[in-house]
Amino acid sequence: MKLIVLSPCPRHASGNVGDQLLLESALELIEEIHGSTEFEIHWRGEDFTSRLEYLNSADAILLCGFEYPEVTDPIQYRLTEDLDKIKPPMIPLSAIHRFFPGDKKELTKQRIDTQTRSFLDRVIQNCPNEQIPVRTNWVGQVLRQNDFQTILTGDPAWYDPDFIGEPFHAPDEINQLVFTTPHSTLYVEQAKELLQRCSRVFPHADRTLVLHSAPNDVDRELSHAGRKSGWQTHYASHEVNNIDFYRNSDLHIGYRFHGHLAHLRWRRPSVILAEDSRAQGLNETFGTAGVRAFDPREGLVRTLGEIHDWFPVQGIYYFFKNYGADDLLPPQQSLIAGPNPTAIDEVFEFVQEQRSNDWKAYTAVRDTIDETYKNGMKPFLKSALMPFRKSEQLSP
Repeated sequence: MKLIVLSPCPRHASGNVGDQLLLESALELIEEIHGSTEFEIHWRGEDFTSRLEYLNSADAILLCGFEYPEVTDPIQYRLTEDLDKIKPPMIPLSAIHRFFPGDKKELTKQRIDTQTRSFLDRVIQNCPNEQIPVRTNWVGQVLRQNDFQTILTGDPAWYDPDFIGEPFHAPDEINQLVFTTPHSTLYVEQAKELLQRCSRVFPHADRTLVLHSAPNDVDRELSHAGRKSGWQTHYASHEVNNIDFYRNSDLHIGYRFHGHLAHLRWRRPSVILAEDSRAQGLNETFGTAGVRAFDPREGLVRTLGEIHDWFPVQGIYYFFKNYGADDLLPPQQSLIAGPNPTAIDEVFEFVQEQRSNDWKAYTAVRDTIDETYKNGMKPFLKSALMPFRKSEQLSP
């Protein structure tokens, strides 16, 4: 079986290690189920118009970490000028849909435009039972309220086959503490306060501030602040082995979606502060282990530049499409959302409760991960790729 895999990891740029973890986890799961497989990996924004013969030589094209193209962000999959010239089936894996604020009210407003619908109609033909595989229940709800069928597979990074069925680490003491930085400038002050609070609550822990991507201005500012309260900065971009030490962590507190998932897959406690719908949808799916970093009821977004920080590609379009010029307040202000003023207290209340209760909440997280693998991810990958693999080679 030869698969061309379109990767979400921009190795040519930020090298987001979370996206790389998603990619490598997906390939590992495929080989766990189907045996040895030939993978040709490319960045999902790559254009193959002049190389259609190569593209069409594959058995299938795997859209890994499927962030389907929207009018708000049209350049997700360039592929070729004429999609009708692509012969192999395009198979999506772990669809995501993001919006801000990431609350239930905004969830019900999500509509899929005609261009996106056309692309989804094409890829859904290659999904078993015409069900689009989704990362969280919220993504499933968005697609279902737009008349698509879905199956919850989770994110490939949820899963390490060696840890399926294993209990969570339940530390009596927090000796190894990990913090991951937010994407948005909206949360910089909140993150600084969180770093300081962690240092006070866990003064004897080895504290590591991890940068999942090549450093940006947010990372630099928080690294500088962290050093003042005893944090060591660890640069983790591009290579998954840069976060292997998460396997020995006692606790992660932070903002990175895949920093959270990496801990959970290796059965280590983690608390995520959700910046938008992506992580909040995960919190709703697991039912625990996270809080809202944002407060949709309060706060000002002071400039269009800050909106662009949330959604670097589609931010300004998204702003006008969803809020419109009538919602602007002079000078270019809008009542959209701000940092959640109780988020930090909520984090430490949860951690204290779990330390007093043998980390019982993570039993539910483990059960969700293991059951979703059994009932979602594994059957999807087995059925979707079965036409390209001889049945006798399939694992039981």
